[in-house]
Amino acid sequence: MTPVLVIGATGHVGREVVRILKTGGHDVRVMTRDRNGADDLGVAPGEVVEGDLRDRASLPAAVEGIETAYYATPDPEDNIVMLENFLASAKPAGVRHVVRLSARSADINSTDDLARRHGVAEQVLERSGLEWTHIQPSWFMQMMFGYAPGGRMELPGGEGRIGWIDTRDIAELAVKVLTEPGHDGKCYSISGPEALSYGDLARIMSEATGREFVYVDMAPEAYRERQIALGNEAWSVDLRLQLYVNIRAGRYGGLSDGFEKAMGRPATAFAEFAKDCAEDLVRQLDG
Repeated sequence: MTPVLVIGATGHVGREVVRILKTGGHDVRVMTRDRNGADDLGVAPGEVVEGDLRDRASLPAAVEGIETAYYATPDPEDNIVMLENFLASAKPAGVRHVVRLSARSADINSTDDLARRHGVAEQVLERSGLEWTHIQPSWFMQMMFGYAPGGRMELPGGEGRIGWIDTRDIAELAVKVLTEPGHDGKCYSISGPEALSYGDLARIMSEATGREFVYVDMAPEAYRERQIALGNEAWSVDLRLQLYVNIRAGRYGGLSDGFEKAMGRPATAFAEFAKDCAEDLVRQLDG
């Protein structure tokens, strides 16, 4: 059995992909820029290889003997170059199928930077000559682990709603696609079962944990000033603000039954997530 290559294993979804693959008895190879970053993933030293998507020369060792790969990265400005580097190494090495974590907003013609980047990345993968699958999730429930320091979510989201999805569900679908036939050329647009505002999230987290969470709607300008003062780069803050404009306008409230159709069960509700992960949510109150 050839191992499944996991790129992005330290992210919310990637670490769950690794866990589910290992639990299911599948061989795994994790690529990371620093092998010490894989210490908490439950993989053996021999299952970790160092590689940097910005350094094409570092990638052949990661893709050697690989047929199927899970690919997820953050959203840096050079993410297309990183993907092209990976594909240039993967194809001659014999990689057959790439499963990429995208976004529900992916649109090559979008005026929003993040949506356009994901749309371009999807096109690059589709034109690579490899088998491909796009997984397009809504926003992650696990983002709430760090969104409310001290119990306060101070964000410029207005009353906009999002179809939040549990990363455990995303990973479960990803592993199905990685390990079963029949997913080449498919795009899975997935969300949770409810469209919830940040105020809704604060209420549900409070109920699940017995601790107080509140949402404070910040003006976008004030949010930008605070994030810059905290040391965040302007381009990254402006990228987030584009997203919050769409949230405030209600553009991310649509739901999809893609997960239920693919997996045969409903996606996890936020209340269930909050109950399961209460300790993780509370940690930011006491840190």
